[in-house]
Amino acid sequence: MILVLTYGKVCTTSLRRLLGANFPGRFAFSHGLGSWIVDPLERFAAATTADTSGLRAAFDNAPIRAMIERARAAGETLTVVSGVRDPVTRSLSVAMQNLEAGFADCLGPSPEASADMLGGRIADLWLRDTADDDPVRGFLERMIRAPADWFREELETPFGFDLAAAGFDRGRGYAIHERDGVRLLLFRHENAPAAIEAGLAELFPGIDVALPHDNDGTAKPTAAIYRALQRRFRLPRAALQAIYDHPHVRAFYGEDEIAAAIDRWAEPAPRRAWVPPPPPAAPRAAFSAAVFVPLRNHARWIGAELDSLFAQWRPDVELVLVDDGSDDGSLAAVMDRLGGRPDVAATVMRNGKALGHGMLATVTALTRAPVIVQADSDDIALPGRLDVLLGRFAAEPDLRLVTSNAVLLSEGGIPIGLLDTRLSDTVLDDPVALADMQEAPYWLGATSAFHRSVLEAFPPLDPDLCPYGLDLLTGYRATMLGHQRYLARPLVGWRQHARNSHRAIGAHGADPVSLEHMGAIHVMVRAQRLRDLAWLRDQGGIAPERAAVIAARWQADQHSTLDTWIRARNRLTGAHAAPAPRVEAAAEQAPHVPAVPPILTLRRGVECSTGSAGAALERWPGIRRHDRSFVWTARRTAVVLRVPDPDATALVVTLAGLPFVDRQQVALSIDFGPPVETTVIAGEARRVTVPLVRRLDPAGGLVTLTVHAPAAAVLSELDPTSRDGRLFGAALFALEVI
Repeated sequence: MILVLTYGKVCTTSLRRLLGANFPGRFAFSHGLGSWIVDPLERFAAATTADTSGLRAAFDNAPIRAMIERARAAGETLTVVSGVRDPVTRSLSVAMQNLEAGFADCLGPSPEASADMLGGRIADLWLRDTADDDPVRGFLERMIRAPADWFREELETPFGFDLAAAGFDRGRGYAIHERDGVRLLLFRHENAPAAIEAGLAELFPGIDVALPHDNDGTAKPTAAIYRALQRRFRLPRAALQAIYDHPHVRAFYGEDEIAAAIDRWAEPAPRRAWVPPPPPAAPRAAFSAAVFVPLRNHARWIGAELDSLFAQWRPDVELVLVDDGSDDGSLAAVMDRLGGRPDVAATVMRNGKALGHGMLATVTALTRAPVIVQADSDDIALPGRLDVLLGRFAAEPDLRLVTSNAVLLSEGGIPIGLLDTRLSDTVLDDPVALADMQEAPYWLGATSAFHRSVLEAFPPLDPDLCPYGLDLLTGYRATMLGHQRYLARPLVGWRQHARNSHRAIGAHGADPVSLEHMGAIHVMVRAQRLRDLAWLRDQGGIAPERAAVIAARWQADQHSTLDTWIRARNRLTGAHAAPAPRVEAAAEQAPHVPAVPPILTLRRGVECSTGSAGAALERWPGIRRHDRSFVWTARRTAVVLRVPDPDATALVVTLAGLPFVDRQQVALSIDFGPPVETTVIAGEARRVTVPLVRRLDPAGGLVTLTVHAPAAAVLSELDPTSRDGRLFGAALFALEVI
């Protein structure tokens, strides 16, 4: 009987054809007989969804064991033919042979991309031991690292050969060993086919031993990937030294051959022409956060943003400001403000032309702070923003993104309402659920503060694939890496003007041009999310099983968004039955800028009934008139009032709580300062005095009253007999300045 016990891909197909034709019925073939590889294969096949039929056929050993038992019982000589191959070269060949069964997720858009992903996986299997009972990884490790076990488990233990002690003639490229009715032909792949033919001629005189040249890898569809893999695969030199030091490698390869192999596969050593000097005795202090200000043609507003930041500056914060090609003197305005603040550690630069997303790589290069606080140059930071954000990151190590509510500002800086009046503080940690929450205002980029890994854990954004929408990506990235926190407290004044980026791209437009353009942006963003997920999975940053669940939901979201965009695109181009729209007229429409709601003037000592002023107050977001006697707030509401008397000391607010709620906490503040908290009782009106300690706009007399009612509820949830589905916070009856 003849058994080809092949060591991976070592002339397997050619040997099967030659020996099968010469010894029909007496020939068998297997990649491994021992339980050390067969048992992990069975667990792998049960755990994976890939087609493993071909792989399992190579280890179908039951008929072979029966043949061996019959041959040995009959006193027949058993001839075993096996090969030896460079261990690293063998691991690449084996991975390619089992590409679909074990490495299908490594197929990329090009042979080079596939080779890089496959090479990274093979290197990881060589370098990192399985930390848990993962049947898929466990089998792939055994298959890639076979040189450490294969000869002992397949040749020495079952047949009694001591290969390390027997010696090997590297000049001939083969050796023949005999023991207890077993003959072993062991050849080196590097010497094939001459070594195989010479060894077979010695064992079987008189037969034609010309080895056919079958299974040519250069003709396979994956040949380009294999060539790229052989060119690009590398391992650390120390790891290669350990691999080639194994006795079952040194027994068959000389020192010069091993040295050449290590040089071929080793990662290149870093070239250093000089030794860097030691760091200075007093290095620059480490910063907890960097405030990043992107600036482009906002000279009229950048001063207000810097003033609002400097009023709450901290010594553990640095400023990184990038002027993205402004031509209106923006940078000069910045330097003028910085001239009066020598305590602010700042890095300022200017791009010769606008880069957009290209600035992000600059930011991470200019600062090593773990947290990056976004501060848009046309907005303002409300009091306490920096302390609140950095306090959150310090308290939650897994936090990757914080966003907040915002006060909408007119072009001239007058508050015109809150971005959101309903939501409460929220933790977002499920990337699957985010696809159903996209209409909520959780991701306003102007309020963002994120851990630098939100940028660095992913490749740089390609502006040709995703030119706009970082704030539409950060939440998804954050929940893949950790979690996001949304704060219902407004921390940013978000200025509304015709040049807002979201207006410039048509975010609020209802015309065909705007709808098509926004549809295209949403398609690009969703495609980028899937690219981010695939990258993180390939880098080992997220478990493949979890990535598959997330991908399924995100792909469904992408398909739905793609359908919406296709419809908008067809309507725009007239590619369906509807008449073609007037594209030129739509494109000429100016972006909509929100109006300023009515601002009431409060005279000192004169009580103003909110019932009589309800028509004006209900124009503010989060205010709803109940009847002619009072108004309701939402969970969080902001209203601007005019208090022209400079000697006024306080605002007295008369309010009450929700019906059917015995006690309710309500917080009132002026100009986003420290809140005055009170407990209101159902059915009882209470007068609360809020000091006018500080005034953001003393010249114009404007003050902003903020009402926060955390226990806001839908009335129908409190009263089963009600069908009112609106959200109610606190009831306001009167306002009076004293």
